Amino acid sequence: MTTVLLHTGQTAPKLERPQPQVRVVRGGRHGLSRARQVALSMLNVLAVALLLGLIVSVVYSQAKITELNGKINEARTDLTAAQSEYDYLSAQMSEITSRSSLQQVAEGELGLVQLDPSQVTYIQLEDENVIEKSSGGAGALLADVRTAALSLLGGLNP
Repeated sequence: MTTVLLHTGQTAPKLERPQPQVRVVRGGRHGLSRARQVALSMLNVLAVALLLGLIVSVVYSQAKITELNGKINEARTDLTAAQSEYDYLSAQMSEITSRSSLQQVAEGELGLVQLDPSQVTYIQLEDENVIEKSSGGAGALLADVRTAALSLLGGLNP
């Protein structure tokens, strides 16, 4: 230790600082072998490629979502138009099929008239009652002629 004189005549001890010990060690980035440097570079390239792939997939997904939203909006517009047309046609159908409208068409355009109740005859048949229409000799002859004509026509057509 060295002593330093103070102005007052006293000496104070001088403190010496210890010197840090420096040691030279091989390593760090410069000490990596060539194969490790290539592997580290490949790892960096792979990480960047993976990141770019994720970014591209997100952008593609957003583009697809936008396209599909456009198609959905188009389909909604078509559906709204179809529903509007359906409502219009249903109203027209209700108007046409109403009783008063049918009566107007029947009487005005077709010339039909209301049925007179005196023109209607009701018949009630019992289980045992049978109505037979008897045909005279002329009716039977006409039926035979008709049957013969039909069989002749059937024979002519192959």
